[in-house]
Amino acid sequence: MINTTAIAVEELAALRDQIARQQLLLEEQEVVLSEQQTLIELKDKQLAVQEENIEWLQERLNLLLAKRYKHSSEKDNDKQLSLLDKQELDAAIAEAEQQLNEAQAAMDKADQDAASADQAGDGDKPSDEKPGEKPERGKGGSSTDRNPPKRNKLPDHLARVTVDVDVSDEQKHAMGDQWIQIGWETSEQLAVQERRYYVKQTRRAKYVRVCADEQGQNTQGIQVAPPLPVILPRAIADASLLAKICTGKFVDALSFNRECKVLAREGIEIGYSTLCSYPIQLTQRLEPLQALLYEYAAQQPLWHLDETTLQVLDEPDRYARQKSYIYALRAGPPGAQVVIFHYDERRNFEALSNWLEFPLSTFNGAIITDEHKPYARLTDETPGILIRGGCWAHCRRKLTDTVKGRRNGSEAHKLIKDIATLYQREAKVQTRPLEQRLEWREKLIRPWLEALKQKVDALMPVYSKTSLMHKALFYAQNNWEALTAFMQNAYLPLDNNPVESAIRPFALGRRNWLYTASPRGARASAFMYTLVETAKACGLEPRAYLQALFERYPFATTEEERRQLLPMFIKIA
Repeated sequence: MINTTAIAVEELAALRDQIARQQLLLEEQEVVLSEQQTLIELKDKQLAVQEENIEWLQERLNLLLAKRYKHSSEKDNDKQLSLLDKQELDAAIAEAEQQLNEAQAAMDKADQDAASADQAGDGDKPSDEKPGEKPERGKGGSSTDRNPPKRNKLPDHLARVTVDVDVSDEQKHAMGDQWIQIGWETSEQLAVQERRYYVKQTRRAKYVRVCADEQGQNTQGIQVAPPLPVILPRAIADASLLAKICTGKFVDALSFNRECKVLAREGIEIGYSTLCSYPIQLTQRLEPLQALLYEYAAQQPLWHLDETTLQVLDEPDRYARQKSYIYALRAGPPGAQVVIFHYDERRNFEALSNWLEFPLSTFNGAIITDEHKPYARLTDETPGILIRGGCWAHCRRKLTDTVKGRRNGSEAHKLIKDIATLYQREAKVQTRPLEQRLEWREKLIRPWLEALKQKVDALMPVYSKTSLMHKALFYAQNNWEALTAFMQNAYLPLDNNPVESAIRPFALGRRNWLYTASPRGARASAFMYTLVETAKACGLEPRAYLQALFERYPFATTEEERRQLLPMFIKIA
């Protein structure tokens, strides 16, 4: 008889062994599956990084292509509507079609009214046109149909040279005595006379005593009239030529090498090194004016500050390819502003504080700058700087780059339009007196700022950290305190555009003359740009101001007389 109990025990043991093996196999499979899952997650992360890199590279490529081949203006364009949401686009199209239909209906009505008036005036005069039919534009009709362009009137301050044209003697004889002249048919064209170079010869009277002394000798010698004071006594160039040369380079971006060629065409030989030395000599002679300009700037309640690059060759202990910097300060009311340029080889807090040490000792007001950290440190460490404002134009510029660099820039476009709304509201605030502006900003702009801040915070997690959109949002978020500082100070504007506009002529000239040979030349260039840009900011013609300054400065012997030669105080007939 078979022992069923023993068989059951054996089967149970075998089953347990099988279960143990299955459990061990399952654990091994789980380990393999876990390793595969880890590998998949790693691959996913690598794929996400690669996709992010591809997206970033695509953005950069689109941005560079846009900067290379498209317009560089940051002005909003109606074509940007194509990137908005479909509903907004449809609404814009419908509105445009409605305006077009209304304009077409108004034009048809005007043409019908004109046709009715013509028929009433012509009476029974036959006409080839059918009633209600419009004449084809460009094929006959009145001059109003052709709508010729209107030419602007030539300036009244220009001298008029009259050229009279009469009929020939034969035609007069044929006309007989039945015709008399009743006036002139006048037309005008703008003409130019080439500049005339001449030699200014200064003669000083010499006197000698006619009667000799008791010994029959003339011991008193010759008396000569004293020389007239001039801006550069040893220079061959007069004040007028110095003004022309400085205007050519620092206003018209004409390098001294080209100026040499211009003079050579007139048969005048002045060496290149001589031309280069004139701004340096002028800077040394006019040095007292620099302190007066800083003194004037220190009295203003608001400073615009910015900087740009400059290449200077012969700087000590530096390579020629290393960048140096030109700092700029703009201050003052409209029509009496000062623009000061300063050269330094560094772009740090020490360079900034050393430059502004003198005016900051008496300054008490606000400054507006970009996000450069030394400006923030300067604000923290200077009691006279009450507050520092940020630049909304920089914020908008980063969003503009995002629009150029992304395929779907709808959110960026909406933010750009939001910033345009800010400028529209600030324009309304500017119509109010200064003491009421903060109150009106609270009413008109504060709710808008809060809504924009919420939108920026909500969009930040949506975009990858390497994307242009994230960088634009991060700029707004990181500089929010400075961007909203204008809510606390009535003098602060929204952007730093005034000083950037003053720097633009320097940047244009830099593209032409490329570099400055020495630190002395860089400092002289900074001072010359200070003079011409301040003159332009005060509504003066730069060359006229420079010539008046160079002619009058030698006669100014006191500080007050020199102050009256600054662009905001000088009187030029």
